Amino acid sequence: FLGHNKDFGWSLTMFQNDDLDLIAEKVNPDNPNQVWYHDKWVDMTSSEQQIAVKGQDPVTLTLRTSPHGPIINDVLGENAGKTPIAMWWAFLDTENPILDGFYQLNRADTLAKARAAAAKVQAPGLNIVWANAKGDIGWWAAAQLPIRPAGVNPGFILDGSTAQADKLGFYPFSANPQEENPARGYVVSANAQPASPTGMPIPGYYNLADRGQQLNAQLSDNSVKWDVDNSQALQLGTTTAYGPRLLAPLLPVLREVVKDPAQLKLVEQLAAWKGDYPLDSTSATLFNQFLFNLTDAAFHPKLGDGMFKTLLTTRVVDAALPRLAASADSPWWDGHRAETVKLAWDNSLQHLKATFGDDPSQWQWGKAHTLTHGHPLGSQKPLDKIVNVGPFAAPGTHEVPNNQSAQIGPAPWPVTYGPSTRRLIDFADAAHGLTINPVGQSGVPFDKHYSDQAETYIEGGYEQAHFNDEEVTANTRSTLKLLPARTPQ
Repeated sequence: FLGHNKDFGWSLTMFQNDDLDLIAEKVNPDNPNQVWYHDKWVDMTSSEQQIAVKGQDPVTLTLRTSPHGPIINDVLGENAGKTPIAMWWAFLDTENPILDGFYQLNRADTLAKARAAAAKVQAPGLNIVWANAKGDIGWWAAAQLPIRPAGVNPGFILDGSTAQADKLGFYPFSANPQEENPARGYVVSANAQPASPTGMPIPGYYNLADRGQQLNAQLSDNSVKWDVDNSQALQLGTTTAYGPRLLAPLLPVLREVVKDPAQLKLVEQLAAWKGDYPLDSTSATLFNQFLFNLTDAAFHPKLGDGMFKTLLTTRVVDAALPRLAASADSPWWDGHRAETVKLAWDNSLQHLKATFGDDPSQWQWGKAHTLTHGHPLGSQKPLDKIVNVGPFAAPGTHEVPNNQSAQIGPAPWPVTYGPSTRRLIDFADAAHGLTINPVGQSGVPFDKHYSDQAETYIEGGYEQAHFNDEEVTANTRSTLKLLPARTPQ
């Protein structure tokens, strides 16, 4: 949430549209510095970039650029291969007056002004949500969306020797996903794939729809009068339908292959689970371990170590797993669905027993899922005990409203990202908004405000913000003055 006053406020999240293409170049066999572009050989350019390193000689990098963009094989790692891969990115190919857009958003007290400001945010794509005290609300998926040739899938590496890598311009901002004063009286933006007013496809790497659907189901309840208190509960929600949705087609398989009565009891426990992640849940722990072992059993043998490790870091796996679970004849099962599910189940129980003990009642989510705020110096022991903040038992998970996310993997699961702030602004009383930071307002270890909000944050608490002059004065504890350096006489 970036800005508000008593009259209006706005916030943003990532749009996650695909405005970046990777393009495989066809190299001239007689001249490695030429690529085939628009039916002829074209020279690539090169430049030297120098990076200063403290205490060492500078590092010099040679950057080659094709007509499609810079060659980026080195940063793609071991899976890049030898064919030059160029990167086209809208950020490098648009006017993008993004700072002017933010400046205008901070002064946009009408829908028209907010819309005009959002149109100036071209890359990277951002979801901008805006509201004013008069009751107007708006959401714009702000980006310049590239027009690609028909049939081109930018999720694949494109062939630079053909027209498929060309860009045919950009769509007008009016074609972007957006809502202004919708009849339902609210907007929801949770990084899921949005729809364009024109119906055109908008490729991207979007979050699952479950989190937005959960919020929408709660907000659409007309019997609820939303206020600051129940809005806190909305932000701190730990439930979505993802887990039950993924498990539903696998439960008959588990009931068939699991024979031990104690284990069958755990299967039925999962069947009754609502997809919630409070600290005391053991079903959440069991599901997340099973999720990893199912992914490992189905994908790892075919992908190999390197590609499997890459898969776990992408959003692709989030969407792939429910599809795999629902498809009994998926080629990933290799004709052995029941055996693969049984292997994943057995490996899950084995790992949880080795990690948390034989008693499943001790497999609480709060033991398995923890948040530590790491300081750069904390990567070295024993400095971690001094400058890191945590660990804290963490409710929530990936893709619930309280989005305390960890990568798919074996237990335990350290949180890798989550809400960078929480704010609640009642425009009827904007001077008394609620806010919380994950750690504190100071990034300096040993400062009294270095970690003084960390426990409140993880426990779902808030701090009172002060905006009017009288309250600011009454609650001021100290003042930091930044003065320009004086020129020596």
